[in-house]
Amino acid sequence: MRVKHYDGYRPLLLDEALTVERLKCDDYRAFVLGACIEPGVRLIVLRDAKNANWPYVDTKFNPGLGADLAPESYHIVHSWFLGRGSQALDGHLPWLDKLEGLDGVERSEAGSVFGRLVATMTEAIEVMMARNNGRCPFRTNLRLKEIDEAGREIESDTKQAGAGDLFCAKGLIASGRKPMIELGVKALLDAAAKIRAGSYGHDQFKEQPKELGHGPKMLFQDAVSLLYAKSDDARLRGQIADVATEFLAFVLDKHCDPQTGVFSEYIDYKTHARGTQLDPGHCNEFVGLGLGAIATVEAGQPAPDAGRRKLLARAKAEMPRLLIRSTRFGYNPAHPGMYKLLDTATGKPINPEMPWWNLPETLRAVVRCLQVSDDGATRAELLELYRLCHNAYFANYLNRGNMLFPFQTISGLTGKVIDVAPAVPEGDPLYHTNLAMLETLEVIEAL
Repeated sequence: MRVKHYDGYRPLLLDEALTVERLKCDDYRAFVLGACIEPGVRLIVLRDAKNANWPYVDTKFNPGLGADLAPESYHIVHSWFLGRGSQALDGHLPWLDKLEGLDGVERSEAGSVFGRLVATMTEAIEVMMARNNGRCPFRTNLRLKEIDEAGREIESDTKQAGAGDLFCAKGLIASGRKPMIELGVKALLDAAAKIRAGSYGHDQFKEQPKELGHGPKMLFQDAVSLLYAKSDDARLRGQIADVATEFLAFVLDKHCDPQTGVFSEYIDYKTHARGTQLDPGHCNEFVGLGLGAIATVEAGQPAPDAGRRKLLARAKAEMPRLLIRSTRFGYNPAHPGMYKLLDTATGKPINPEMPWWNLPETLRAVVRCLQVSDDGATRAELLELYRLCHNAYFANYLNRGNMLFPFQTISGLTGKVIDVAPAVPEGDPLYHTNLAMLETLEVIEAL
């Protein structure tokens, strides 16, 4: 794989009065592939060659600075990146032949590297689950045994589920191998039972939220389209579709104000009273993944019954308003980007940091909403939000000095890049930006 320099990168900025026809133009598609997908593929393949002894996707660098992490970072494995990495790299494979910036040899090399990494990482997930009481904890050592922040091995809590369990279960499904798919579905169903019981832990943080978040129910949504793409087993499909639609209904019922369309990140554990904290990126990710699950269920087999069709129709009617309200709350016109957390009662940011990932997630959600909305005013508003988020991301977040890999965080107060990791202190394995943008392009083509 050739090293390519992107010093001359210039963003394609979208003009006002954006139309679907503009997004469907060949030059727009080529720009997204050339600015997001191709550089990401190139970076991962080059890092794999540079650190051949590391068996997994190599994300051991600081996205804010572009510098490699200390050698000690290779003593830690993050389960999130085994799972998200497997899903993301597998999602790139059908697109490699469409990347005109790569020649034939480079496409072949990328396919070989990505295929090997998916196989290695999904096999590691199996080992991790076996060594941690069926869990995929946030942080392990090279033996894939859970460790604390000091590096000491600890026993995984079997009473809880966490994001690592969900990401790794989906990574197993992405492998396309029947035994792994079945294990992944089982892991998802086990996690679902714990989520229902309120036994979901955020093991990437020391302090746990005191209220009930919608995050795990949101993360369940894209398991539907992933499983339907990898397996035609009606039983497995039915099991995952049942849980995903159950969780979809819960979030719509409990986290969304039906009168105002305002979304609550957290609700009270006992009373389900909605709070005023809004993470606009999480809300928009729920909209994008949820509408993707809906499209899959509606088009796939087994066909949804009358009750489920009613729920799906309700979701399609409500989600565009959720997205619009959330994005209008979260978008920062002074320094274009999306706040991490704000108070919907005051409209003011609680956490003024602006992570990169919420912009691509919003783009995916917007085009999913365009698929289900016929109202002219709503469509115009959605396209304006697409324009704002597209321009903010491609003008401000791509690091020309690190093969256009996005800076992770920009300050909403200064507009400057800050060295803050939203969750995992490494680069993202092409999950948030690339996987979201690939789906965005697919949906645009179908609009």
